[in-house]
Amino acid sequence: MGLGCVLMQEKGTVAYATRQLKINEKNYSTHDLELAAVVFALKIWRHYLYGEKFTLYTDHNSLTYLFTERELNMRQRRWLEFLKD
Repeated sequence: MGLGCVLMQEKGTVAYATRQLKINEKNYSTHDLELAAVVFALKIWRHYLYGEKFTLYTDHNSLTYLFTERELNMRQRRWLEFLKD
């Protein structure tokens, strides 16, 4: 199992990125793995995306709860702070 993401522009694909899950990540819930993939993508392509307006697509719709949920674990809180940047 692993994480994967695609960087795209209107004209097509710019880059792909993948990596295997770390040992501790294999115990993450599906929700946290989807969030980990988002964080992974944003960290890799930060230099392209920082300060730019972009659209993030994911196939896991429940990630939207992250911005309204009050009871997040520490990992989710740390990732949320990263996303807000």
